[in-house]
Amino acid sequence: MVKYEDKQIKNLNEDILHHFQHLHTIDDSMVTTHTGVSRLVMLDRYSQKDINLISLKEEDIVLVVVKEDPKFPARGVGKVMSINHEDGVAEILIEEEFRGSLAEDEFETGIVKRKLDSIDKPLEIFYEQIAKRVAKDLAKNEKSEEKRKEWSEKFYNELRNLNFVPAGRVLYGAGSGTQVTYFNCFVMPFIEDSRGGISDHRKKVMEIMSRGGGVGTNGSTLRPKSTLAKGVGGKSSGAVSWLNDIANLTHLVEQGGSRRGAQMIMLSDWHPDILEFIISKMQNPRILQFLIENLQDEDIIRLAKEKLKFVPLNDEEYNMYSTIVRVSEDTTPSPFSSDITEKARKLVRDGGKYEVNNPEFLSGANISVTITKEFMEKVEADDYFELRFPDINHYTDEEKIAYDEKWQEIGDVREWEALGYKITTYKRIKAREMWNLINICATYSAEPGIFFIDNANEMTNAKGYGQKVVATNPCGEQPLSPYSVCNLAAINLANMVDKVSGRIDWEKLRETVQTGIRMQDNVIDSTPYFLDENKEQAIGERRIGLGIMGLHDLLIWCKERYGSKSGNKLVDQLFEFIASSAYETSIDLAKEKGSFPFLETKGSRDLFVQSGYLKKMPRYIRDGILTYGIRNSHLLTIAPTGSTGTMVGVSTGLEPYFAFTYFRSGRLGKYIEVNAKIVDEYLKNYPQYTKDTLPSEFVSAMQLTPEEHADVQCIIQRWVDSSISKTVNAPRGFSVADVEKVYERLYIGGAKGGTVYVDGSRDAQVLTLKAEENKIKQIDASLFGLEVEDTLEVKHHHKTNDINPPRTKANKNIGVEIGDICPICLEGTVEEIGGCNTCTNCNVQLKCGL
Repeated sequence: MVKYEDKQIKNLNEDILHHFQHLHTIDDSMVTTHTGVSRLVMLDRYSQKDINLISLKEEDIVLVVVKEDPKFPARGVGKVMSINHEDGVAEILIEEEFRGSLAEDEFETGIVKRKLDSIDKPLEIFYEQIAKRVAKDLAKNEKSEEKRKEWSEKFYNELRNLNFVPAGRVLYGAGSGTQVTYFNCFVMPFIEDSRGGISDHRKKVMEIMSRGGGVGTNGSTLRPKSTLAKGVGGKSSGAVSWLNDIANLTHLVEQGGSRRGAQMIMLSDWHPDILEFIISKMQNPRILQFLIENLQDEDIIRLAKEKLKFVPLNDEEYNMYSTIVRVSEDTTPSPFSSDITEKARKLVRDGGKYEVNNPEFLSGANISVTITKEFMEKVEADDYFELRFPDINHYTDEEKIAYDEKWQEIGDVREWEALGYKITTYKRIKAREMWNLINICATYSAEPGIFFIDNANEMTNAKGYGQKVVATNPCGEQPLSPYSVCNLAAINLANMVDKVSGRIDWEKLRETVQTGIRMQDNVIDSTPYFLDENKEQAIGERRIGLGIMGLHDLLIWCKERYGSKSGNKLVDQLFEFIASSAYETSIDLAKEKGSFPFLETKGSRDLFVQSGYLKKMPRYIRDGILTYGIRNSHLLTIAPTGSTGTMVGVSTGLEPYFAFTYFRSGRLGKYIEVNAKIVDEYLKNYPQYTKDTLPSEFVSAMQLTPEEHADVQCIIQRWVDSSISKTVNAPRGFSVADVEKVYERLYIGGAKGGTVYVDGSRDAQVLTLKAEENKIKQIDASLFGLEVEDTLEVKHHHKTNDINPPRTKANKNIGVEIGDICPICLEGTVEEIGGCNTCTNCNVQLKCGL
């Protein structure tokens, strides 16, 4: 653990007492500071800060950007050495473990000069300070002083020992005195199909994201492209273009608070604009060309063509590619691979290349298609599926009034038709053609995801009080009704197992569930509300989302392989226990504090226990609800816990370890190295093993079969009343047919949604096994008038592979910019490495001023 100087602690305590009295000072009982990236996450994401730097002084611990990057500016921790208030600059000594991203002239001394506006001063440098703040705030609404003291202590004990870890919104917001929300998950109602409705929706989305919430939108109520636009005599630009406008809000508010905004955008499979939506985020020109050349549907071909633009070669490029072709034909063996030669030949023949139009389109949101049972049945039968929408172009005045007033409340063309309103069919498409399109795009761009909306509505407890699921939050674990919200937390399963005997401590787990449910229920009464609709829904439903982290850790200590039959049997037993304990606790809370209001005002106990999920729960749970009621409408979810799990140092959510040493890209920087601490801990307990001879339980996400990933998700979904955020990781080369099988396996297994991520399908991965993935192939750079430089000297402050390939240094007049596709190998993208614009694939430096 990190050791702070006595003077630093003394100064910080004085600052808190003088300026920030709502926070907790440091005492001798506090020891948890974490190390490495875990500490960086804690300080950056969850610690309260002196944002105005009113207490900043020499010797203070600060967070600072150590390396600028347009997407991943690297952050580190350091100590203030001096401050020049006149120039607004401070000199900071960066701690050694965070110097890896520093420029060469800064690395030797570790001292950097930074503008004050790029510095954050954390006030909570021990995790126990955060735990005390959160515990006190979440106990404040207990009914008596005695109860407040009792539960503050119990909350603090679970938090301090990292048995129970609230989501980041709670860790950051609770007791902060700010107006940030404690809720992670929001879903908006269907959008009213008018300019005013879109504007109102947009405004509320922006309010949610500006306070740190993630929000889901279903755009299926927006009229299709070329439909008559209301009141202006023109035609609509279509649902997808309006949804892109809403998605762009994420970029506008991403700098607010300690967490960027996040959105999920959904569109129904029956919507006439669904084909445009499915391919909207495809960034690979070759896949778009594949669609044009291999699919039969004229609309898909047209949409793919619209996403492409032809870029002619300039003279320099033409000469370069012509040289590749000539040298390959005249030289044996060719210095170029056959793949590169063929691509160069095609470029010369065509006179240019295709690029994607508007590559930032919908980039502010995750996207998913809401899949109906009718569509899946048509896929199975290899039948036609109709893309339909209310026939607004031919409605009478009376029907138009009904549409304006009621359509956004229904949001489902099937229900609208059942109410007697006219529907028009825009297109009949072979369901398999559209299913193939979804799977092709999912394979090569990891989007869209799929959301089985009928499965979700069949299983939601909201049926018991007359509400239905509209969409999910950005990560997919919360299928929510209009304006519904949810706060999240996770049980740290790594702490629920005896690491010597390999047995689960069931009683400890039960106590943590009981304390955690009460803590999350109290969040509902403690968080600030900024939209009345959210407040009404939150208090009416009292929905919470208890999840987990450290599942893979628990399985390792129990000597079970993730995804194995025996491991899955244990997982099934474990989650049945968690679900039953959670529902028992909520029933007990109802005896003490009353049931959630919607149970009595909008539904009934009889209806509630007949919902799809509760039908599968033990009889005594249903009897308890009928007798005493229940405090919370929903209790369970599986969120990703990416940042909180990294802070704690365990596997995140229900995911297996991506690897046991890997690099994580995100707000804290690009290629931040993460080492799973379970390896060293395991070797201490079992010295007969080494890092090279670990047992089979140390299986990584990419070593599991996609079927094993999917089966674990389906087993756990059985015991989760909301949903699950789970990525089915698939290896490079995983085919479209393979992805299709996984999605169908999820559907048959009762999952509510899913995402398949084929390794390498996106240019920028959050997790990668290598800091810089270089495919080493030395080429004869003299062919291009370039000079070959000797192998670069390896300096320990650069993140490099074990093998350091020779780099080719470019002539200054060859200009290739960051983000371009490499003109040499035609595969890699160009990034700034060591001061030069360098291909991440073939390692050639293409523009350099050195």
